[in-house]
Amino acid sequence: MPAHLRTSRCRVTSADLARRDIMRMAAALSAAATGVVCPALAADPDCVRIGGTGMALATMRVIGQDFTAGEPGTTVDVMPSLGTSGGLSALAAGAIDLALSARPLKDNESGKKLQSQAYARTPLAFVAHQSAAVDRITLDAVARIFNGDLTTWAKGGLIRLVRREPSDADWSLLRSLSPDMAQAVEAALQRPGLLTVATDQENGDALERMTGSFGMMSIGQLRAEARHLVPLALDGVSPEVNELAVGRYTLLRTLYIAWRGPISPKAGRFLAFLHSGQAASLLSKLGHIPLLDPNV
Repeated sequence: MPAHLRTSRCRVTSADLARRDIMRMAAALSAAATGVVCPALAADPDCVRIGGTGMALATMRVIGQDFTAGEPGTTVDVMPSLGTSGGLSALAAGAIDLALSARPLKDNESGKKLQSQAYARTPLAFVAHQSAAVDRITLDAVARIFNGDLTTWAKGGLIRLVRREPSDADWSLLRSLSPDMAQAVEAALQRPGLLTVATDQENGDALERMTGSFGMMSIGQLRAEARHLVPLALDGVSPEVNELAVGRYTLLRTLYIAWRGPISPKAGRFLAFLHSGQAASLLSKLGHIPLLDPNV
């Protein structure tokens, strides 16, 4: 990986660690340390630090590479997964320049001088390990898997559900689909013996590692991280951007980029690049519908 895109090389000062979520970030930075240290945030006008939801990290690394190609001397550091709330807390504390979020800002976050803008949508797909030998599923079958009533794939082999933490936003999205699905979600959360993962990257690793695995992942993350998983057509509709664009596929995540006002020059330059046609093309190739107008 090019040196200017290595993850988490910028030092976090003691002032950055004021919040509990920033402690989480510091632990992640330590775990992923490369031995190369950037100057402190306030002292380096050309080091753009980005962190937040794991589903957007790999895509931002790709966009960052194109951004730095036109910005000699500028570096982009994409942190390990902090989650949406962790990234926004890091942004509010001044530990990063830009946060990636899978939801709009809450009122208390807007009160911290944070602003955000939706930049893309991406399909949210049910995915399976290649060994499952399936390419489609029904919502009824998903509910039966969650309930524990459906335990084997049609061609044999155990279905091994990879479960996200109860607070994960994907569960809320599934609950909204129907009362039956809401009950199935609660059953899945209560089942003993299931592997529970915390971050989007842990989710992807577990799904790739476990034969017969089943879970959820955004198409944007799947493509940007080149995951060897099979996205499943849901009730006959493929989880592709073109199906999302015409409203046939409806499971999706909207992604936001947030900054703290007044925005710094380096963050402003990156945000302007995210509005560009070049960035929109990258997003499209990586399974997103760009939402920012290149003319603005």
